[in-house]
Parts: sequence; C-alpha cells; structure tokens
Amino acid sequence: MTRRESEEKYNELFDTKEKKAAAFDKIAEKYYFSNFGSTSKSDLDVLLFSEYLERCLSDAKPFDDYSLSKQLGITQSRIRTLKERKELLYPHDNFDWRVPFAESIKNARFDESDHYVKIPVQDVNVLIEARHYIEEKGWYDECSLNKKLLRIPFDCFVELFDEDNELSKALSSEAKERVERISKSDNAISAFLNDFTKDGLKRFLMGASKEAILAVLGCLPFGGVAGKAFGFLGKAIERG
Repeated sequence: MTRRESEEKYNELFDTKEKKAAAFDKIAEKYYFSNFGSTSKSDLDVLLFSEYLERCLSDAKPFDDYSLSKQLGITQSRIRTLKERKELLYPHDNFDWRVPFAESIKNARFDESDHYVKIPVQDVNVLIEARHYIEEKGWYDECSLNKKLLRIPFDCFVELFDEDNELSKALSSEAKERVERISKSDNAISAFLNDFTKDGLKRFLMGASKEAILAVLGCLPFGGVAGKAFGFLGKAIERG
C-alpha cells in the first residue's frame, strides 16, 4: 500500500476531529498524566494499533492479518502479535469469542474417516480463547503446521457450543419424534434414540455415517450461537 493509500485509509477511519482527539487523549495519558517518557516504544505501538483496530471493528472494515499487514506495512506475524498484546492490554468490550468462532465454521472441513472437524480461525485471540476453553475442560485439539487451523474431534465440537444449555433445549421430545421418523433401519440413529442426551449425541456423531449425521442434525432445533455453528457444520459435512 502506498503512502497516499495509507493516508486515505487513516482519514477514512479517523474521519472526525472527535475521533482523532480521543485517540490523542489516550496517548497524552501515557505521557502527561504519569511519568513522561516512561512508556516504551512497544507499548506505544500496541496503543496505536489498538486504536486503529478498534476503528476497523466499529466501522466494519477488514481487520484480517493480511489486510492490516498491507495497510500498516508490517508482516502478518507481527500483526498477530500486536492483536494478542492489544487484547491483553486493551480488551475489546463485550468480546464473546464463540460468535466469531461460529462464523469461522462456514469454512470448516469434515473428515469422515475419523470424525474430526478442521476449522480455519483467522483471529488469533478467538483461537487462543477456543484452545483455552478446550484445555480447561480437559479435552484436546491437534496441532498442525498451520497456526490458524483448529482440528478437533466431533464430540469436542459439541461441547464448545453448550455454554447456554442449547443442546438440552434442542434435545426435546418433539425433536426425538422427528428423529424417530427418519431412523428407519439405521443402527446408529436407533442407538441415539435409546440415549437421547448430549452424551448420546456425542457418541452418535463420532460413529455415524455422514448421511445419518446430516439427517439427525436437520431434526434438532439448535438456537443462539449453537444454531449458527451447527448450521455451518452441516454445510461442511455436505461438502465432505
């Protein structure tokens, strides 16, 4: 990106005197309201990056690593480092990692051979939160050479989206009746009907065929973030 393009981008994001003044006030606080000159260059970099990123978020502008790398003239790896430090020092208000994580699932891939889901997660902080949640619960994901890729078993995926008890709501008596109507002679679906619970669903998803999984997911009325996540997951399974 040329200097002129960078200037245009800056003026687009900080398009009023109030926005520029608010950003300067935060810089002034580091110098005029405490020990002048004690702020390190790296800390100032994080503050300025935070202001830039927050403007991108509020204006719904691209904030992926590649776009910010081109705009600011630094590497994508440094962008990821700045994003991580920014969230530690200047966390985004009401940040709920499950929302962007669910959105990432639209690009997921399902491996029918081992029932793992591969999810490319572009935002480093979303990936950090997801991995922390998985580790905290005693589950696991698999590392890969691609730092943006989360690879998890299907039963772990189910747990990620049960924070608001959405699965219990989806596993209603009405849903069970719908599953019974499509069970036919499928042994995996029949076994799930005998244990129509979250654990039963996890076992079913880890052992059933692609066709059976799609049929059952279509019967379960997931709501909230889980609804979006399982909706995208169904499309990923269809793609194979």
